[in-house]
Amino acid sequence: MRIHRIYCKSVSETNNVFDLDQSQSIHMTRVLRLKIDEEVDVFDGEGSSAICKISAISRNAITLERISSVKSLNIEAEKIICIVPFIKKDNFHFMLQKLTEIGVSHLILYRPDLIDQSIARKDILKLAEKAEEVVINACKQCGSNFLPKMSISENLSAALNNVGGDDGIYAFDVEAIKAFETEELTDQLSVSFVTGPESGFSEEEKSFLSNNDVKMRLIGKNVLRAETAPLVISTLIQNHFGRI
Repeated sequence: MRIHRIYCKSVSETNNVFDLDQSQSIHMTRVLRLKIDEEVDVFDGEGSSAICKISAISRNAITLERISSVKSLNIEAEKIICIVPFIKKDNFHFMLQKLTEIGVSHLILYRPDLIDQSIARKDILKLAEKAEEVVINACKQCGSNFLPKMSISENLSAALNNVGGDDGIYAFDVEAIKAFETEELTDQLSVSFVTGPESGFSEEEKSFLSNNDVKMRLIGKNVLRAETAPLVISTLIQNHFGRI
């Protein structure tokens, strides 16, 4: 029987005994209904994991004891950096969940100019808190010990400033002329791309992308939904890297 997976940075630290944060503790006791001496697979989000047992339970806290050695995985050399907009809540969470499962390295979330009115007035920091929870849960489910790095930007220009490297950035738009071909990635170790919201990029955003030498590409003949396009692009890139 597969044991439950839990996220906690402390699992790879020196101490064999450590406490979970409140949200993880509540999930274990009230949702999973785990008891003292039951075992869980704990990962730190940076490639390490270990088997632990529950040694103590209080109202909003759980203490774990590491009972196996810490296993560490090497992080993949190639990185995928996705610059994606805040979109409608359910679609947004679906997109983040699947991007995590596919194995992206860095999620840069930005507020687009043409943001959906259902989230236009909401605090993006609060939206980001829920996004982090979605990503953690996706790692629990898919078995990945690597938690994607997550950054929040107030707009597209700020988001692009978060991207390092000299390999350039790809942007995908239905009005682009040149189709995307994975052969043009050559031997890049980092691939960064940006997609727009349901209404597409604003004229100001398009001008900004053009003036900053972002490579505009067409993903296919069909118009993809805002939550679908990043998944298709990430899958193509992962396939190029030989991970699928």
